Amino acid sequence: MVSGIGVWMVALAVLLQAPVVQAAAGNGSLKLYEVAGAGGLAGASYRQDTIILFNPTASTYNCSTCAIQLHSGTSNTASWTVYKLPTLAIPAGGYYMISASSPTLSTSGALSPIAYDYRLKTIEGTTVDGTSGDNILSSTVQAIALTNTQAALTASSAAQCGTGSQLLDFVGYGSDIATNSTTTATPATCYAGAGEAYYDGSSQYGRQLGALRKNPCIDAFNNATDWANAPLVFLNSSSTKTPCSTGTQLSAVVTTTPTNPGVGESVTVTAAVTKATSPASSGIVAKLNFDSVYYGATALQMYDDGTHGDATANDGTYSVTTIIPSTTASGFTYSTNVTVTDAVGNSYIGSTRLTIAIGTISMTTPSTTADVTAGGVLKFPITLTGQHGYGGVLNITCTGTPNANSLGVPISTQCVSTPPEVTLTSNGSATISLAIATGTTSMAAIVPSLKTPLCFAGIASLGMLALGLRKRRLLPALVSVLAVFLVLQTTGCGTNAGLGNTAAAPGTYVYTVTATDSNLSTVTNSLNFTITVK
Repeated sequence: MVSGIGVWMVALAVLLQAPVVQAAAGNGSLKLYEVAGAGGLAGASYRQDTIILFNPTASTYNCSTCAIQLHSGTSNTASWTVYKLPTLAIPAGGYYMISASSPTLSTSGALSPIAYDYRLKTIEGTTVDGTSGDNILSSTVQAIALTNTQAALTASSAAQCGTGSQLLDFVGYGSDIATNSTTTATPATCYAGAGEAYYDGSSQYGRQLGALRKNPCIDAFNNATDWANAPLVFLNSSSTKTPCSTGTQLSAVVTTTPTNPGVGESVTVTAAVTKATSPASSGIVAKLNFDSVYYGATALQMYDDGTHGDATANDGTYSVTTIIPSTTASGFTYSTNVTVTDAVGNSYIGSTRLTIAIGTISMTTPSTTADVTAGGVLKFPITLTGQHGYGGVLNITCTGTPNANSLGVPISTQCVSTPPEVTLTSNGSATISLAIATGTTSMAAIVPSLKTPLCFAGIASLGMLALGLRKRRLLPALVSVLAVFLVLQTTGCGTNAGLGNTAAAPGTYVYTVTATDSNLSTVTNSLNFTITVK
C-alpha cells in the first residue's frame, strides 16, 4: 500500500511528464491579427477600416478594460488616442472584428460579408456617419496598440513609440518602397522590432490589401517579419475557431531565383515549410499568390515532387517555376506571397520581395574591328535584343571623330545604320546593317556646287570633239580635247584620286553606334567599332 506522501510523489511525477496544454511561446495574450486603413477610398476592395483581434492562448481571454490606441506613426513623441472596447470574452482560437470607420463614408469598396463585433467610438458615444463620418485609421502610415487598460501609453522617441505595462500588442505599418509609378513610399517611424509592417494604401493599387499576421499563432514582436501585405479576410466572433498548436507552429521561408527577373521572364519561387506539431501538420498545400493586385494573374500550385522547378521530392520545400506577368512594372519591387495551409487548420503567409528588372537592350555583332583600304566601305550586322521584358522603338545613331585626308581636307564621319529606327516586341530582336565609309577616291569639283553642271559640260565637249573630227576641223578638235580634259579633271566624273581626294588618311578610327528608346532615354546601349585604314 502506498503512503499518502507516496501518492503525492507519484502524482507529481506524472504531472511533470505530461505535456503542458498551452499555446507556443509568445502567445500569452490577446493579439492584433489584421489591420486595414483604406476602407471606402477609391479603389479599395472593402468599405470600412478594419481591425481584427485573435486569441492565441489555450483558454478564453477575458478583458473588461481593453482598448485600441492609435498614433500617427510618423511623430514618435505625439500622444496616443484611446478608444475603449466593450467587455471581451474571446475563446481560444477565436476572433473579434472591429470597424474603425463609417459604413456610409463612401460607396467605394464592398461592405463586410459578416457583421462587425464592434465599432470604435460607440462607447464614447461620438460615432459620426455620412460622407464626413468616421475615418479613424490612416491609409498610409499608422501605429496601433492593443492594451488591457484604457490608460494612454507613454509616448517615446524610440522606434516603438509607446510604452507601458498595459501593452498587449503593437503594430506600426507603412511602406518603405513604391510598387509602381502611381504609388509613393510612405515609411513609418513607429513600429515594434526591426521595422514596419509593409502596407501600401497610397493609391488604388494597394488599397485592395491589408496587413495580416503571417501566422496568427506566431508573435516575435517584430512587425517587419510577423506581418504580410495580403488580401483582407473577414473573421468575427462567430467565425470558426482556430486554436494554436501547442508546439512548433506552421511556417515557411520563401525565396526566389532570380531575385530580379524581368517582365515575361522565368522565376522559380520556393517555400521551405516547417510543419506544425501538437497536433502535427498533414496534407500541406502551398500556393504562390500571383492572383494578388501586384501580379494580376492566378494563384499557382507549388510542388514537392521533384518537378515544376522543385529540386528534390518530399524534402519539405515546395516550388514552382512561372513567368513574371506583364501587369508588373519594370524597376519596382513587389511583395511576393506564398500561402501554406495544412489539414488540421493551420495557415501561414510566407513573403519575400521581387524587384522587377528594368527593361534593357543588348547589342551584339560578330566583330567590332576591321581593316580597309582608304575609300572603302565596311559593313557590320548588329543584332538588337530586348531583355527583362523590354519592347519599344529604338533610334539608332552613329558618331565618330572627323579625320583628314593626306591633303588636309576634313572628312566627316560617314557611318550609316539601315534602318535608322527599329521596333522591338517584348524581349524580341532585330538586326540592322551598319555601313562605315572611309571616304571616297572620286574627284571632287574645285567648286563643289558646280560639280554636276561641269560634268555635263564635259560630256557635251566629247560630243563636240566627235563632230569636229568628222568635219576634219583639226585645230578646233584639239581645243575641244583640252577642254574635255580640264572638265573631267575638275569634276566628279573621274575615277582616280586627284585634287579633290576625300579618302581617309591611313590610321585607326573609332565609331560609336548607339540605340536609344524613343521615349525612355535611360534605355540605351552602344557598341564601339575600331577600323584601320590602310
